[in-house]
Amino acid sequence: MIKRIRAKHPLGYCVLAEVLFLAGMMVFTFAALLAAGLMGLDWILADEFLTTILQEIFGVGIGLLLLWRSGKQNLLWRRGSGFLDGMLVGAYPFIIVSWSLISTLLLARPENTPLKPAGEILVFFLAMFMVGAAEEILFRGVIAETLLERFGTSRSGIWKACILSALFFSAAHLTNLMGSEPLGVLMQCAFTFSFGVLLAAIYFRTGNLWVPIFIHAYMDVAGLLMGGLYGTQSTAEVVSGYDLTNLISVAIYLLPALVLLRRKKLPLVGIYFSGDLPQEPRPEASAQP
Repeated sequence: MIKRIRAKHPLGYCVLAEVLFLAGMMVFTFAALLAAGLMGLDWILADEFLTTILQEIFGVGIGLLLLWRSGKQNLLWRRGSGFLDGMLVGAYPFIIVSWSLISTLLLARPENTPLKPAGEILVFFLAMFMVGAAEEILFRGVIAETLLERFGTSRSGIWKACILSALFFSAAHLTNLMGSEPLGVLMQCAFTFSFGVLLAAIYFRTGNLWVPIFIHAYMDVAGLLMGGLYGTQSTAEVVSGYDLTNLISVAIYLLPALVLLRRKKLPLVGIYFSGDLPQEPRPEASAQP
């Protein structure tokens, strides 16, 4: 049934996939925390990043189920351009995020605050990887892939798939309104839209889902670093701290997407994804006299 919905109603399928992903994670997280509380496991309730791991494990499961039921599980091991070559394509965001991470370590490190225990720091890094994996499997592997098949690998088709998948990605972050300031959430949505366009461009240029997974996880590590290492900020506080200056990030991440998807590079998308597009039936050969 999922495969049929995806083929006949691709946009509806993308909406359904996102609803299942978000609603499923919320219900699962609530049930897991309720069970932990009933069993007296207060350490699970107290650790934000451990809770994130539980939530994102379910999110990964939803994404994998959608890939499997739609016959797209091969995306997980499709090599494409290869991971290292793919990271060269994604070098721009990697450098920008590295600069942000180094600046945070040098300038924002809290004084007289010890590092969290090694185990908790490990949980933080694992949580960020799980967020990157869950969201990229869904928004690039499920949604962007579906939209590319819908619109094709022409210049307009690729850009439609990038922009629409980024809108789905951005809209998912509106759920943060439940715990963060509205302005901060709106600025996060603007940022995630531009970042989503870039991640889709990187995915289409490389054909390798693990490249955007790594870049996404690396971005989340940099953005929540002080909370992960020192416990001085929660995710909700970080999002609430976003303001109008974050609109600069829209240009920072949209411009390299324009470079990656410039006209002379678009044939590379066709190389990696033409096999995923529906094939037109060939006309039968006419009978020979």
